[in-house]
Amino acid sequence: MAKKSLKVGKRTVKVIFLCVTVFMALLLVASAWGGLIDPRKSILFALLTLGLPVVLIVNIALIVVWLISMRWQYALIPVVAILISWSPISTVCPINVFSKNYDSNSSFKVMSYNVANFDYTNQDKPSKPMRHILDMNADFVLMQEGSQERYFLTVPNVIGMREEIEQKYPYHSDGYRDLVILSKYPYSVVPNSAFETNSSHDVYAKAFDIEMPSGKQLRIISLHLRSMGMDRSDRDLYSDILGREVNVNNRSNLKRIKHSLFDKLGRAFVLHAQEAEIVRSMIDNGPDNVIVCGDFNEAPSSYCYRIIRGEDFHDSFQDCGCGITYTFNANRMYFKIDHILYRGDMEAVGWRRDKIADSDHYPQMATFVWK
Repeated sequence: MAKKSLKVGKRTVKVIFLCVTVFMALLLVASAWGGLIDPRKSILFALLTLGLPVVLIVNIALIVVWLISMRWQYALIPVVAILISWSPISTVCPINVFSKNYDSNSSFKVMSYNVANFDYTNQDKPSKPMRHILDMNADFVLMQEGSQERYFLTVPNVIGMREEIEQKYPYHSDGYRDLVILSKYPYSVVPNSAFETNSSHDVYAKAFDIEMPSGKQLRIISLHLRSMGMDRSDRDLYSDILGREVNVNNRSNLKRIKHSLFDKLGRAFVLHAQEAEIVRSMIDNGPDNVIVCGDFNEAPSSYCYRIIRGEDFHDSFQDCGCGITYTFNANRMYFKIDHILYRGDMEAVGWRRDKIADSDHYPQMATFVWK
């Protein structure tokens, strides 16, 4: 009798585990391809795209468990889901094991970095983001939130490096305060390329035309799409949920989560869709050699990302990165929402992300060569 009960118990566990496997496989496909659905039609799929890295990791873990238990036929379920979804998965978890060979003398580097106003509230120490920018010595630095309250070179913890900034980057602009460019080469601001939000500071796109030393013409578009609209209490709520300090089964907590998180995220996804279409129209009317970078506030598999990238752009992280990463780091919200896309007569040969304190974003830098 005991053996029979044990056998029934094992069978029940197996059935439950199999159901979980099927569910997670379907969730993976939905998360990967959710960006095909316009968030103005359905917010659910937009939310799912944020969770793609986690869902992918769970599916990989399920493959390992089934293989260890010698049930390879069940391991095929998540394997098939990964194969079906590989195109969007490769933007989240590329596999580029070997570095690319290139002539460094003919390359150029582009850094994109949301510097969070250089943490100018902390005036007692030099800015770590600016120190990192100067040390990395990229050819072009596109900053978001360069300084929303004042010209970035007058920020107290930046002003001490002003001479070095002027020496390395003789061409620079506050770019409507929010979007800043530092350039080693002369540039011109593309007319009518600034798209402003209702805020007096937030500018979510700005384009610059650059004539490279090689004679090539390059346009760089810096983006900062609207934030998700989450205030400090919303972020604390998110952290509490992950830390299991909030009972998600409590009805009042559920209402709070829906209002504070889902409703605000839903509005942001809809606004991003509108902004992405405007940015894409600007791209379509531009030259062939274009780099689009910045703080998209959207995951790689999202509708917004897909609209801006279109069919003609490459992702420098997808081409040169390896594994799952993130660029936003505050309140346990570990998402990759900063991107460097490119098209034209160039190729990405390197990508890196560095962990630098004093900003809720990490900088990313891509290296390019002309074909």
